[in-house]
Amino acid sequence: MTMKFVGIGGMGLMLSPSAKHLKPGGPARFLRIHDRGTKDDRRDMCRQAWKDHGADIVHDYENLVGDGDYDGVVICAGKNGDDCAIFRALLPLMQRNKKGRPFILHLSTVSAGFAQAAYDVLSAEDIDYANYPLTGGPLGAENANMLILASGSESIYSRLVSTLQAIGNPKYFGSSVTAGAEVKLMGQLMVFDGLMGICSAAALKSECFQEELSGSEQAEFFDFLNGGAGGTRQWDVALSKGVRDNTWDQGFMTHHAVVDAIYAAKLCRERGLPALAVVPMVATALAFAYLLTKYEGAPLATHAIVREMIQKNASELDDFTTRHISYADLDASIQNSIAVLPQRVKDSVMLDINKDNFT
Repeated sequence: MTMKFVGIGGMGLMLSPSAKHLKPGGPARFLRIHDRGTKDDRRDMCRQAWKDHGADIVHDYENLVGDGDYDGVVICAGKNGDDCAIFRALLPLMQRNKKGRPFILHLSTVSAGFAQAAYDVLSAEDIDYANYPLTGGPLGAENANMLILASGSESIYSRLVSTLQAIGNPKYFGSSVTAGAEVKLMGQLMVFDGLMGICSAAALKSECFQEELSGSEQAEFFDFLNGGAGGTRQWDVALSKGVRDNTWDQGFMTHHAVVDAIYAAKLCRERGLPALAVVPMVATALAFAYLLTKYEGAPLATHAIVREMIQKNASELDDFTTRHISYADLDASIQNSIAVLPQRVKDSVMLDINKDNFT
């Protein structure tokens, strides 16, 4: 039997490819997709793909929910602060026209605390909740091989697994509702530490050999060196765009990455890891915050940090980070990394979250 979904975030890079991956007569189909109305060529293509899929495009949550004729709401949107506002608006509408016991399938990367609070609130309203973060980037979503990090109710996962297999590569991490979020943040530790390592190497190469950061010789050097024991995927998926093509505004965008780094630092702190694990994530968050501040919101991907790591720019970056970070006070360092963010990004972090935030 084909499951019926409605979706929020369907114009985004991670959910929109599902329009083509979920075939007619398959395990699931989307009845309606919410559209905030942003106009550009990419989103116009997404709208057409959803129409071809058979979904109606709607512009408010009331029409999205309709009379409750769906099995679940799929949300793939933002961070804690962004998605909490969605949940607050959505929950009364779901309660009003609820049929049976619907679920929310939450594909966003949020903190473990968000996942737990959302589960507690929704369970009290007889609505199931599962947070299955995605990893693998837009290319993984487009090719249906992104990783889907599932946890929580095993029965919900069993209902969804054939749908998940159509859009990516799911793996179930047990009954804890927060496990998917925790695994995603473990991955972000790997991403950000690898990014800072390869960026440090590129900055050092530039200084030692007195070369520009970008250029064919630089690219050939790291294509070679990355094949050794110190290789990292962050060369292939991130820094190579800047070094090879002088492209700094495509990839993992800084305003998203900074929030994930903060969530990862907070999770390490909550689980009792040493400062050696927490401080690098805070330093990474502060480095991204520095980019957002220095370039006043210009679109920059994470690998753009390498341009601030060369000698002529390093002191300014150091001045910014050292003012806000301390091995002696990890909690203050995490809070400082939030305080220095532009307001629009700061609002999305919403680190200390509880059930009251959903009502």
